[in-house]
Amino acid sequence: QRYSFTNVLCDVFANDTVISDPEFIAQTLLSLLHREGGSIVVIHVPERGFREHNLRALHMFLQGLADMGLSAVTVSALTDAARSFASHE
Repeated sequence: QRYSFTNVLCDVFANDTVISDPEFIAQTLLSLLHREGGSIVVIHVPERGFREHNLRALHMFLQGLADMGLSAVTVSALTDAARSFASHE
């Protein structure tokens, strides 16, 4: 509460810390998405010389989202959408 952080859990993860195939990572993430209610996806930050494959996987994942007519949003936007949806039920 001191910094107003909110803890979140992911529901989509492709084990990108162990698997270094960017196409597999992107396709796995895309196949696990919950299109209706949204998903929280984890892909670890690439660094020069460390997990560089994740940069390509991220590009492929974002392109896949666009191809599906979806886009990445912040956790705050996903939370707001869920609240809005719940208030209309």
